[in-house]
Amino acid sequence: MAPEFWADPDVEAAVRAWDLGVVVRLFRKHTGLSQASVARLVSIDQAEVSRLERGQKKIGDRRQLAQWSEALGVPGRLLGPLPDSTLPPSTSDGLGGRLTLREGPGQLLLPAGRNLPPTALPVLTGPATSFRSDALHLGSSREFETWSRMPLRALLAAHHNVDGTRRHFVMDAREGVRGGKGSTFAVPVAYELDDLTYGILWAAAGFDSAVLGDDAVLHGEDSVPPQQLLGHGRGPIALGDLTDGSQMLVGSRACAEFILDQRDELAGDPVFWTREQRGEEAATWLLFEHKHRYLQMMAPEREHSGVGRAFCIPGPEVVASPAYERVLLFLAIALMESYGVTTWLTDEPDLQQTDGFVLVPGHRAAIATWVRAAPVPQTAITGGARSLRAFADITGHAKAHTMTTGPTPGVRLSATADYLGLDRPWLIRRCGQLAAVGTTRLARPRSRHLSLGALDRACAYVAAELRSEAGDLVGATR
Repeated sequence: MAPEFWADPDVEAAVRAWDLGVVVRLFRKHTGLSQASVARLVSIDQAEVSRLERGQKKIGDRRQLAQWSEALGVPGRLLGPLPDSTLPPSTSDGLGGRLTLREGPGQLLLPAGRNLPPTALPVLTGPATSFRSDALHLGSSREFETWSRMPLRALLAAHHNVDGTRRHFVMDAREGVRGGKGSTFAVPVAYELDDLTYGILWAAAGFDSAVLGDDAVLHGEDSVPPQQLLGHGRGPIALGDLTDGSQMLVGSRACAEFILDQRDELAGDPVFWTREQRGEEAATWLLFEHKHRYLQMMAPEREHSGVGRAFCIPGPEVVASPAYERVLLFLAIALMESYGVTTWLTDEPDLQQTDGFVLVPGHRAAIATWVRAAPVPQTAITGGARSLRAFADITGHAKAHTMTTGPTPGVRLSATADYLGLDRPWLIRRCGQLAAVGTTRLARPRSRHLSLGALDRACAYVAAELRSEAGDLVGATR
Protein backbone atom coordinates (compact mmCIF):
# COMPACT_ATOMS: atom_id res chain seq x y z
CA MET A 1 0.00 0.00 0.00
CA ALA A 2 1.19 3.50 -0.83
CA PRO A 3 2.12 5.54 2.31
CA GLU A 4 -0.37 8.25 1.35
CA PHE A 5 -3.24 5.78 1.79
CA TRP A 6 -2.44 5.28 5.46
CA ALA A 7 -1.94 9.05 5.84
CA ASP A 8 -5.52 9.73 4.73
CA PRO A 9 -7.39 11.21 7.76
CA ASP A 10 -10.42 8.94 7.23
CA VAL A 11 -8.23 5.82 7.07
CA GLU A 12 -6.16 6.87 10.08
CA ALA A 13 -9.26 7.60 12.17
CA ALA A 14 -10.82 4.24 11.28
CA VAL A 15 -7.61 2.35 12.11
CA ARG A 16 -7.20 4.08 15.47
CA ALA A 17 -10.82 3.24 16.31
CA TRP A 18 -10.36 -0.36 15.14
CA ASP A 19 -13.35 0.13 12.81
CA LEU A 20 -12.39 -2.63 10.39
CA GLY A 21 -15.53 -2.26 8.31
CA VAL A 22 -14.50 1.25 7.24
CA VAL A 23 -10.85 0.27 6.88
CA VAL A 24 -11.67 -2.66 4.58
CA ARG A 25 -14.08 -0.58 2.47
CA LEU A 26 -11.45 2.16 1.96
CA PHE A 27 -8.77 -0.47 1.39
CA ARG A 28 -10.79 -2.10 -1.39
CA LYS A 29 -11.64 1.24 -2.98
CA HIS A 30 -7.94 2.16 -3.10
CA THR A 31 -6.70 -1.21 -4.42
CA GLY A 32 -9.62 -2.29 -6.57
CA LEU A 33 -9.66 -5.68 -4.85
CA SER A 34 -12.89 -7.62 -4.60
CA GLN A 35 -14.44 -8.74 -1.34
CA ALA A 36 -13.48 -12.31 -2.25
CA SER A 37 -9.82 -11.26 -2.66
CA VAL A 38 -9.78 -9.57 0.75
CA ALA A 39 -11.47 -12.63 2.25
CA ARG A 40 -8.63 -14.81 0.93
CA LEU A 41 -6.08 -12.48 2.57
CA VAL A 42 -7.60 -13.16 5.98
CA SER A 43 -8.78 -16.74 5.32
CA ILE A 44 -12.49 -16.04 5.83
CA ASP A 45 -15.63 -16.15 3.69
CA GLN A 46 -16.57 -13.34 1.30
CA ALA A 47 -19.92 -13.08 3.07
CA GLU A 48 -18.14 -12.12 6.31
CA VAL A 49 -16.30 -9.30 4.52
CA SER A 50 -19.63 -8.08 3.17
CA ARG A 51 -21.23 -8.10 6.65
CA LEU A 52 -18.18 -6.33 8.06
CA GLU A 53 -18.39 -3.50 5.53
CA ARG A 54 -22.15 -3.07 6.05
CA GLY A 55 -21.67 -2.82 9.82
CA GLN A 56 -23.55 -6.06 10.47
CA LYS A 57 -20.45 -7.70 11.92
CA LYS A 58 -18.04 -6.36 14.54
CA ILE A 59 -14.69 -7.89 15.42
CA GLY A 60 -13.72 -7.61 19.07
CA ASP A 61 -11.43 -10.63 19.45
CA ARG A 62 -7.84 -9.48 19.92
CA ARG A 63 -6.34 -12.31 17.87
CA GLN A 64 -8.65 -11.62 14.93
CA LEU A 65 -7.89 -7.89 15.09
CA ALA A 66 -4.16 -8.61 15.04
CA GLN A 67 -4.67 -11.01 12.12
CA TRP A 68 -6.57 -8.34 10.11
CA SER A 69 -3.99 -5.62 10.77
CA GLU A 70 -1.17 -7.94 9.66
CA ALA A 71 -3.00 -9.09 6.52
CA LEU A 72 -3.79 -5.52 5.44
CA GLY A 73 -0.31 -4.26 6.26
CA VAL A 74 -1.44 -1.58 8.71
CA PRO A 75 1.62 0.44 9.83
CA GLY A 76 2.52 -0.16 13.46
CA ARG A 77 2.61 3.58 14.18
CA LEU A 78 -1.17 3.75 13.65
CA LEU A 79 -2.05 0.86 15.91
CA GLY A 80 -3.25 2.00 19.29
CA PRO A 81 -4.15 -0.34 22.16
CA LEU A 82 -6.47 -3.13 21.13
CA PRO A 83 -9.91 -3.22 22.73
CA ASP A 84 -9.64 -4.84 26.16
CA SER A 85 -10.97 -8.34 25.62
CA THR A 86 -8.19 -10.23 27.33
CA LEU A 87 -10.60 -12.72 28.86
CA PRO A 88 -13.50 -14.60 27.28
CA PRO A 89 -16.77 -12.64 27.54
CA SER A 90 -18.39 -15.65 29.20
CA THR A 91 -15.99 -15.50 32.14
CA SER A 92 -15.28 -11.79 32.58
CA ASP A 93 -17.49 -9.71 34.84
CA GLY A 94 -15.94 -6.39 33.78
CA LEU A 95 -14.70 -5.52 37.29
CA GLY A 96 -10.94 -5.25 37.04
CA GLY A 97 -10.78 -8.33 34.81
CA ARG A 98 -12.01 -10.63 37.59
CA LEU A 99 -13.59 -13.89 36.56
CA THR A 100 -17.01 -15.06 37.61
CA LEU A 101 -18.28 -18.60 38.08
CA ARG A 102 -21.86 -19.57 38.66
CA GLU A 103 -22.63 -21.39 41.89
CA GLY A 104 -22.98 -25.15 41.56
CA PRO A 105 -21.63 -27.28 38.71
CA GLY A 106 -20.48 -25.41 35.64
CA GLN A 107 -17.52 -24.82 33.36
CA LEU A 108 -14.52 -22.53 33.10
CA LEU A 109 -14.08 -21.83 29.39
CA LEU A 110 -10.46 -21.50 28.26
CA PRO A 111 -10.07 -20.06 24.73
CA ALA A 112 -8.01 -21.53 21.91
CA GLY A 113 -4.50 -20.23 21.41
CA ARG A 114 -2.57 -20.15 18.18
CA ASN A 115 -1.79 -23.84 18.66
CA LEU A 116 -3.62 -24.94 21.79
CA PRO A 117 -7.21 -26.16 21.53
CA PRO A 118 -10.07 -24.54 23.43
CA THR A 119 -10.72 -26.27 26.73
CA ALA A 120 -13.72 -26.39 29.04
CA LEU A 121 -12.86 -27.33 32.61
CA PRO A 122 -15.68 -28.70 34.77
CA VAL A 123 -15.90 -26.66 37.96
CA LEU A 124 -17.99 -27.02 41.10
CA THR A 125 -18.45 -23.68 42.87
CA GLY A 126 -19.73 -23.01 46.36
CA PRO A 127 -19.51 -20.31 49.05
CA ALA A 128 -16.57 -20.38 51.44
CA THR A 129 -17.78 -21.47 54.85
CA SER A 130 -14.73 -20.04 56.63
CA PHE A 131 -11.47 -18.23 55.97
CA ARG A 132 -8.49 -19.22 58.09
CA SER A 133 -4.80 -20.15 57.79
CA ASP A 134 -4.49 -18.46 54.37
CA ALA A 135 -7.16 -20.72 52.91
CA LEU A 136 -10.86 -20.66 52.19
CA HIS A 137 -12.81 -23.72 53.26
CA LEU A 138 -15.65 -25.39 51.42
CA GLY A 139 -18.17 -27.25 53.52
CA SER A 140 -18.46 -31.00 53.33
CA SER A 141 -20.97 -32.45 50.88
CA ARG A 142 -21.40 -35.61 48.85
CA GLU A 143 -21.04 -33.58 45.65
CA PHE A 144 -17.65 -32.13 46.65
CA GLU A 145 -16.51 -35.60 47.71
CA THR A 146 -17.51 -37.02 44.34
CA TRP A 147 -15.76 -34.28 42.40
CA SER A 148 -12.56 -34.77 44.38
CA ARG A 149 -12.32 -38.26 42.87
CA MET A 150 -12.91 -37.15 39.26
CA PRO A 151 -10.15 -38.69 37.08
CA LEU A 152 -10.14 -35.97 34.42
CA ARG A 153 -9.07 -32.39 35.12
CA ALA A 154 -11.73 -30.52 37.08
CA LEU A 155 -11.80 -27.68 39.60
CA LEU A 156 -13.29 -26.92 42.97
CA ALA A 157 -14.01 -23.23 43.50
CA ALA A 158 -14.84 -21.18 46.57
CA HIS A 159 -16.31 -17.69 46.28
CA HIS A 160 -15.92 -15.02 48.92
CA ASN A 161 -16.92 -11.34 49.03
CA VAL A 162 -14.04 -8.89 49.53
CA ASP A 163 -14.86 -5.17 49.71
CA GLY A 164 -18.24 -5.84 48.14
CA THR A 165 -16.79 -7.83 45.21
CA ARG A 166 -17.24 -11.55 44.75
CA ARG A 167 -13.87 -13.21 44.21
CA HIS A 168 -13.18 -16.81 43.25
CA PHE A 169 -10.47 -19.20 44.42
CA VAL A 170 -9.94 -22.47 42.56
CA MET A 171 -7.95 -25.66 42.93
CA ASP A 172 -7.53 -28.98 41.16
CA ALA A 173 -10.44 -31.16 42.31
CA ARG A 174 -8.21 -34.17 42.96
CA GLU A 175 -5.93 -32.11 45.20
CA GLY A 176 -8.69 -31.34 47.70
CA VAL A 177 -7.21 -31.36 51.20
CA ARG A 178 -9.67 -32.12 53.94
CA GLY A 179 -9.32 -29.86 56.93
CA GLY A 180 -9.69 -32.52 59.63
CA LYS A 181 -12.93 -33.10 61.45
CA GLY A 182 -15.87 -31.88 59.43
CA SER A 183 -14.17 -32.93 56.19
CA THR A 184 -13.92 -29.48 54.60
CA PHE A 185 -11.85 -28.69 51.51
CA ALA A 186 -9.19 -25.97 51.87
CA VAL A 187 -8.50 -23.74 48.84
CA PRO A 188 -5.33 -21.62 49.28
CA VAL A 189 -5.81 -17.86 49.02
CA ALA A 190 -2.89 -17.91 46.57
CA TYR A 191 -5.19 -19.62 44.07
CA GLU A 192 -7.43 -16.60 43.52
CA LEU A 193 -8.60 -16.67 39.91
CA ASP A 194 -6.86 -13.82 38.10
CA ASP A 195 -4.54 -13.35 35.12
CA LEU A 196 -1.75 -15.33 36.82
CA THR A 197 -3.72 -18.42 37.82
CA TYR A 198 -5.95 -18.23 34.74
CA GLY A 199 -2.84 -18.26 32.52
CA ILE A 200 -1.36 -21.23 34.36
CA LEU A 201 -4.62 -23.19 34.07
CA TRP A 202 -4.99 -22.19 30.41
CA ALA A 203 -1.51 -23.43 29.48
CA ALA A 204 -1.49 -26.53 31.70
CA ALA A 205 -4.95 -27.68 30.60
CA GLY A 206 -4.27 -26.88 26.96
CA PHE A 207 -0.97 -28.77 26.74
CA ASP A 208 -2.30 -31.62 28.87
CA SER A 209 -5.28 -32.04 26.57
CA ALA A 210 -3.16 -31.88 23.41
CA VAL A 211 -0.44 -34.26 24.61
CA LEU A 212 -2.78 -36.77 26.25
CA GLY A 213 -4.69 -36.90 22.98
CA ASP A 214 -1.55 -38.39 21.41
CA ASP A 215 -0.44 -40.47 24.38
CA ALA A 216 -0.56 -43.80 22.52
CA VAL A 217 1.42 -42.36 19.60
CA LEU A 218 3.95 -40.68 21.86
CA HIS A 219 4.51 -43.84 23.92
CA GLY A 220 8.19 -44.67 23.66
CA GLU A 221 9.00 -41.29 22.08
CA ASP A 222 11.73 -40.73 24.67
CA SER A 223 13.76 -43.53 23.12
CA VAL A 224 13.50 -42.23 19.55
CA PRO A 225 16.80 -40.71 18.29
CA PRO A 226 16.52 -36.98 17.59
CA GLN A 227 17.55 -37.44 13.95
CA GLN A 228 14.41 -39.51 13.40
CA LEU A 229 12.23 -36.92 15.12
CA LEU A 230 13.76 -34.27 12.89
CA GLY A 231 12.75 -36.13 9.77
CA HIS A 232 16.25 -37.37 8.87
CA GLY A 233 15.13 -40.99 9.15
CA ARG A 234 11.98 -43.05 9.00
CA GLY A 235 10.86 -42.71 12.57
CA PRO A 236 7.77 -44.18 14.22
CA ILE A 237 6.09 -40.79 14.67
CA ALA A 238 4.41 -38.87 11.82
CA LEU A 239 4.66 -35.33 13.18
CA GLY A 240 1.99 -33.99 10.88
CA ASP A 241 -0.56 -36.37 12.41
CA LEU A 242 -0.03 -35.05 15.95
CA THR A 243 -1.97 -32.25 17.62
CA ASP A 244 -0.28 -28.85 17.46
CA GLY A 245 0.56 -29.08 21.16
CA SER A 246 2.24 -32.46 20.68
CA GLN A 247 4.16 -31.11 17.70
CA MET A 248 5.47 -28.37 19.98
CA LEU A 249 6.50 -31.00 22.52
CA VAL A 250 8.30 -33.23 20.01
CA GLY A 251 9.86 -30.34 18.08
CA SER A 252 11.21 -28.63 21.19
CA ARG A 253 12.58 -31.89 22.55
CA ALA A 254 14.33 -32.69 19.25
CA CYS A 255 15.95 -29.23 19.13
CA ALA A 256 17.02 -29.47 22.78
CA GLU A 257 18.60 -32.87 22.18
CA PHE A 258 20.36 -31.56 19.08
CA ILE A 259 21.92 -28.65 21.00
CA LEU A 260 22.91 -30.89 23.91
CA ASP A 261 24.66 -33.19 21.43
CA GLN A 262 26.70 -30.19 20.27
CA ARG A 263 27.79 -29.08 23.73
CA ASP A 264 31.46 -29.77 23.08
CA GLU A 265 31.32 -27.62 19.94
CA LEU A 266 29.43 -24.89 21.83
CA ALA A 267 31.74 -24.74 24.82
CA GLY A 268 32.42 -21.28 26.20
CA ASP A 269 29.90 -18.52 26.75
CA PRO A 270 27.20 -19.08 24.12
CA VAL A 271 24.46 -16.61 23.33
CA PHE A 272 21.00 -17.82 22.37
CA TRP A 273 18.46 -16.36 19.97
CA THR A 274 14.92 -17.53 20.62
CA ARG A 275 11.68 -17.13 18.65
CA GLU A 276 9.14 -17.23 21.49
CA GLN A 277 6.93 -14.13 21.34
CA ARG A 278 3.71 -15.18 23.05
CA GLY A 279 2.89 -16.78 26.37
CA GLU A 280 1.68 -19.93 24.64
CA GLU A 281 5.13 -20.55 23.12
CA ALA A 282 7.02 -19.44 26.23
CA ALA A 283 4.90 -21.63 28.53
CA THR A 284 6.74 -24.66 27.12
CA TRP A 285 9.76 -23.58 29.23
CA LEU A 286 7.55 -23.56 32.31
CA LEU A 287 5.72 -26.84 31.70
CA PHE A 288 7.67 -29.24 29.47
CA GLU A 289 9.79 -31.53 31.63
CA HIS A 290 12.54 -31.92 29.02
CA LYS A 291 12.97 -28.16 28.63
CA HIS A 292 13.56 -27.69 32.34
CA ARG A 293 16.20 -30.43 32.27
CA TYR A 294 17.76 -28.76 29.24
CA LEU A 295 17.99 -25.43 31.10
CA GLN A 296 19.62 -27.12 34.06
CA MET A 297 22.18 -28.84 31.84
CA MET A 298 22.99 -25.70 29.83
CA ALA A 299 23.16 -23.31 32.81
CA PRO A 300 26.46 -21.38 33.01
CA GLU A 301 28.91 -22.24 35.77
CA ARG A 302 29.06 -18.56 36.75
CA GLU A 303 25.78 -16.70 36.78
CA HIS A 304 25.43 -13.78 34.36
CA SER A 305 28.99 -14.23 33.20
CA GLY A 306 28.36 -13.69 29.49
CA VAL A 307 25.79 -16.32 28.58
CA GLY A 308 22.71 -14.54 27.30
CA ARG A 309 19.41 -15.17 25.56
CA ALA A 310 17.74 -12.69 23.22
CA PHE A 311 13.99 -12.44 22.61
CA CYS A 312 12.41 -10.52 19.72
CA ILE A 313 8.99 -9.27 20.82
CA PRO A 314 7.71 -6.38 18.67
CA GLY A 315 5.17 -3.98 20.14
CA PRO A 316 2.22 -5.28 18.07
CA GLU A 317 2.75 -8.75 19.55
CA VAL A 318 2.55 -7.28 23.05
CA VAL A 319 -0.60 -5.36 22.17
CA ALA A 320 -2.22 -8.44 20.64
CA SER A 321 -1.43 -10.69 23.62
CA PRO A 322 -3.98 -11.06 26.43
CA ALA A 323 -2.69 -10.32 29.92
CA TYR A 324 -2.55 -13.95 30.98
CA GLU A 325 -0.24 -14.77 28.06
CA ARG A 326 2.02 -11.82 28.85
CA VAL A 327 2.32 -13.12 32.42
CA LEU A 328 3.45 -16.53 31.12
CA LEU A 329 6.00 -14.89 28.80
CA PHE A 330 7.34 -12.84 31.70
CA LEU A 331 7.69 -15.92 33.91
CA ALA A 332 9.60 -17.76 31.18
CA ILE A 333 12.05 -14.86 30.87
CA ALA A 334 12.43 -14.83 34.66
CA LEU A 335 13.18 -18.55 34.55
CA MET A 336 16.14 -17.88 32.21
CA GLU A 337 17.47 -15.24 34.59
CA SER A 338 17.11 -17.64 37.52
CA TYR A 339 19.62 -19.96 35.84
CA GLY A 340 22.16 -17.19 35.41
CA VAL A 341 21.32 -16.40 31.78
CA THR A 342 21.14 -12.67 31.04
CA THR A 343 18.12 -11.80 28.90
CA TRP A 344 17.80 -9.14 26.21
CA LEU A 345 14.58 -8.08 24.54
CA THR A 346 14.48 -6.34 21.18
CA ASP A 347 11.37 -4.98 19.48
CA GLU A 348 12.91 -4.93 15.97
CA PRO A 349 10.20 -6.49 13.75
CA ASP A 350 12.65 -7.29 10.93
CA LEU A 351 14.35 -9.85 13.19
CA GLN A 352 11.30 -11.79 14.34
CA GLN A 353 11.55 -14.46 11.63
CA THR A 354 15.22 -15.20 12.38
CA ASP A 355 15.85 -18.89 13.05
CA GLY A 356 16.57 -19.87 16.62
CA PHE A 357 20.28 -20.44 17.20
CA VAL A 358 23.06 -20.87 19.74
CA LEU A 359 26.24 -18.96 18.95
CA VAL A 360 29.78 -19.19 20.26
CA PRO A 361 31.19 -16.01 18.63
CA GLY A 362 33.91 -16.71 16.13
CA HIS A 363 33.68 -20.48 16.57
CA ARG A 364 30.40 -22.33 15.96
CA ALA A 365 26.65 -21.84 15.73
CA ALA A 366 23.91 -24.42 16.09
CA ILE A 367 20.62 -23.60 14.37
CA ALA A 368 17.59 -25.12 16.07
CA THR A 369 14.13 -23.82 15.16
CA TRP A 370 10.86 -25.36 16.24
CA VAL A 371 8.74 -22.30 17.17
CA ARG A 372 6.45 -21.54 14.23
CA ALA A 373 8.27 -24.24 12.23
CA ALA A 374 5.84 -27.17 12.66
CA PRO A 375 5.59 -29.94 11.79
CA VAL A 376 9.34 -30.48 11.19
CA PRO A 377 11.94 -28.49 13.18
CA GLN A 378 15.01 -27.11 11.43
CA THR A 379 18.52 -27.88 12.71
CA ALA A 380 22.08 -27.39 11.46
CA ILE A 381 25.60 -26.74 12.69
CA THR A 382 27.79 -24.14 11.01
CA GLY A 383 31.24 -22.63 11.36
CA GLY A 384 31.12 -20.48 8.23
CA ALA A 385 32.55 -17.01 8.75
CA ARG A 386 29.67 -15.27 6.97
CA SER A 387 27.02 -17.05 9.03
CA LEU A 388 28.86 -16.41 12.28
CA ARG A 389 29.15 -12.70 11.46
CA ALA A 390 25.42 -12.53 10.67
CA PHE A 391 24.46 -14.24 13.92
CA ALA A 392 26.87 -12.04 15.88
CA ASP A 393 25.31 -8.93 14.30
CA ILE A 394 21.83 -10.07 15.31
CA THR A 395 22.70 -10.83 18.93
CA GLY A 396 24.87 -7.72 19.08
CA HIS A 397 21.94 -5.59 17.97
CA ALA A 398 19.67 -7.21 20.55
CA LYS A 399 22.20 -6.64 23.31
CA ALA A 400 22.92 -3.03 22.30
CA HIS A 401 19.27 -2.06 21.79
CA THR A 402 17.53 -4.16 24.41
CA MET A 403 14.30 -2.75 25.81
CA THR A 404 15.21 -4.25 29.19
CA THR A 405 18.70 -3.03 29.88
CA GLY A 406 20.02 -3.23 33.43
CA PRO A 407 23.00 -4.39 35.50
CA THR A 408 21.04 -6.87 37.65
CA PRO A 409 18.30 -9.45 37.08
CA GLY A 410 15.90 -7.39 39.22
CA VAL A 411 16.39 -4.30 37.06
CA ARG A 412 15.98 -6.28 33.84
CA LEU A 413 12.86 -8.05 35.10
CA SER A 414 11.37 -4.74 36.21
CA ALA A 415 11.95 -3.33 32.73
CA THR A 416 10.49 -6.49 31.18
CA ALA A 417 7.35 -6.21 33.29
CA ASP A 418 6.96 -2.57 32.26
CA TYR A 419 7.42 -3.39 28.57
CA LEU A 420 4.79 -6.14 28.79
CA GLY A 421 2.37 -3.86 30.65
CA LEU A 422 2.37 -5.88 33.88
CA ASP A 423 1.95 -4.35 37.34
CA ARG A 424 5.09 -4.99 39.39
CA PRO A 425 3.58 -4.77 42.91
CA TRP A 426 0.90 -7.23 41.79
CA LEU A 427 3.57 -9.60 40.40
CA ILE A 428 5.53 -9.43 43.66
CA ARG A 429 2.47 -10.20 45.76
CA ARG A 430 0.95 -12.91 43.60
CA CYS A 431 4.18 -14.71 42.66
CA GLY A 432 5.17 -14.64 46.33
CA GLN A 433 1.85 -16.20 47.31
CA LEU A 434 2.17 -18.96 44.71
CA ALA A 435 5.81 -19.61 45.62
CA ALA A 436 4.78 -20.16 49.24
CA VAL A 437 2.24 -22.91 48.48
CA GLY A 438 3.42 -24.22 45.09
CA THR A 439 1.28 -24.67 41.99
CA THR A 440 0.65 -28.44 42.15
CA ARG A 441 -2.72 -28.17 43.89
CA LEU A 442 -3.78 -25.61 41.30
CA ALA A 443 -2.81 -27.31 38.05
CA ARG A 444 -1.36 -30.76 38.63
CA PRO A 445 -0.28 -32.18 35.25
CA ARG A 446 -1.85 -35.41 34.02
CA SER A 447 0.74 -36.08 31.32
CA ARG A 448 4.16 -37.51 32.18
CA HIS A 449 5.70 -34.98 29.79
CA LEU A 450 4.64 -32.00 31.91
CA SER A 451 5.86 -30.78 35.29
CA LEU A 452 5.54 -27.66 37.44
CA GLY A 453 9.05 -27.40 38.89
CA ALA A 454 10.15 -24.67 36.48
CA LEU A 455 6.96 -22.69 37.09
CA ASP A 456 7.42 -22.81 40.87
CA ARG A 457 11.05 -21.75 40.48
CA ALA A 458 10.10 -18.81 38.25
CA CYS A 459 7.43 -17.57 40.69
CA ALA A 460 9.84 -17.69 43.63
CA TYR A 461 12.55 -15.91 41.64
CA VAL A 462 10.21 -13.14 40.48
CA ALA A 463 8.99 -12.46 44.00
CA ALA A 464 12.53 -12.32 45.40
CA GLU A 465 14.15 -10.27 42.63
CA LEU A 466 11.36 -7.74 42.13
CA ARG A 467 10.93 -7.34 45.90
CA SER A 468 14.68 -6.74 46.22
CA GLU A 469 14.65 -4.24 43.35
CA ALA A 470 11.65 -2.41 44.82
CA GLY A 471 13.43 -2.25 48.19
CA ASP A 472 16.58 -0.85 46.59
CA LEU A 473 14.55 1.86 44.86
CA VAL A 474 12.78 2.79 48.08
CA GLY A 475 16.07 2.94 49.92
CA ALA A 476 17.60 5.13 47.24
CA THR A 477 14.84 7.73 47.62
CA ARG A 478 15.17 8.07 51.38
